[in-house]
Amino acid sequence: MILVGNYYISLKIGGNDVPISPQMIESIVVTTDIDRLLPTFRITIKDATGILGEVVPYDNNSNEVELGFARGDNPDDINTFKLLVKRRKPDSDKKYQIEGVLNVPSLLTDIKRRSLVGNIKSNIELLAREDLGINNTEIGQSLSYDKTLIQPGWTDAKFLRYLFKNVSGKNGETCYYCFIKNVRGVQTLVMKSLDELLLGPVTSRFIVSHKQYEDLFPIVEYKIFDNSQLIVDLGAKTQTFGYFDYESGEYVYDSLSINDCPALAEKTLVDSSNNSGSVFVSSLGRSNGFTTNFYGRVGGSFYDRANGFINMWISTHGMEQVSPGDVVKVIFGESLVGENLFLYQHNGYWLVKRASHILSSSYMTNLLLTRNGIDTSLSTSLISSGNLKRK
Repeated sequence: MILVGNYYISLKIGGNDVPISPQMIESIVVTTDIDRLLPTFRITIKDATGILGEVVPYDNNSNEVELGFARGDNPDDINTFKLLVKRRKPDSDKKYQIEGVLNVPSLLTDIKRRSLVGNIKSNIELLAREDLGINNTEIGQSLSYDKTLIQPGWTDAKFLRYLFKNVSGKNGETCYYCFIKNVRGVQTLVMKSLDELLLGPVTSRFIVSHKQYEDLFPIVEYKIFDNSQLIVDLGAKTQTFGYFDYESGEYVYDSLSINDCPALAEKTLVDSSNNSGSVFVSSLGRSNGFTTNFYGRVGGSFYDRANGFINMWISTHGMEQVSPGDVVKVIFGESLVGENLFLYQHNGYWLVKRASHILSSSYMTNLLLTRNGIDTSLSTSLISSGNLKRK
């Protein structure tokens, strides 16, 4: 490990330590995202001597990169990523750039034809261990029921993507996410519904400030994006859809309500006076033994969009253990002494959608936070969240 600014870092290529000095690091970015199965990375190192571009061999050994970093030198805090290079870019500007993903190669390459019979949760855990070499899993209890799953000549990546896009939980849960997180160097396969994620523990608390206050991490910069009108234009209160029922031989029409969407904010960013109809979803196919009513597919898309009505990017000091799917709490300091100030409607709980670790002369973490709306005691025409998970 070497000390660079406010963090420690180690880098190996093909099992060999890379002798880099702090001045050589132009940027290192590791990104984990709730919508991506695998974390991604990009490393740009100044290579004035051409050692990395010319000496490091272009073979399979040099495709494996081990990157570890932490704000402190406590070995227990170091988050080590075992990565696989997908692209190299040594160039004439004396820089060496490599890009890639977390090293789980069989996830993307091995094609399988099989049926998985029995408990969904147990079968996914078995798939993670035997196919992917991942012993740690966080599979929602909502998937602990029996259903036969077919993998018809797909990679595990395509199979898992199809599953979480279409499956419903045993209590009607929809909107599942599937991704591999990397915490303290340990890979964990996560597949949980939005309901289950929002009920998870609050992993971190933040305050808008230039420095840490007690156990509150500082938010040195933030940007808020309101996407609600884009969704409202398409109809936000309900999502109507239709499909052919194979058993009855009839075409079925149905709808889902925004009131059933799992929520972190008290007010969903939809105006109560908006009664426009939603864009009709019809390209669903016909019902079958796996998808009887398409609630999983329609609800997943609808509730995922609703959970993104408000996005907030925050920049904070390096947080090597933060992960997508975490629930965090954000506090605007002035709200502790102010009364009903408009700005502080963004106080409260948020879901981490993306975490980008940015290492250069210092170590910062950018987090993309999402939720359905705002918390406010002011009079408003917004609808109240019907499925609020936290207060």
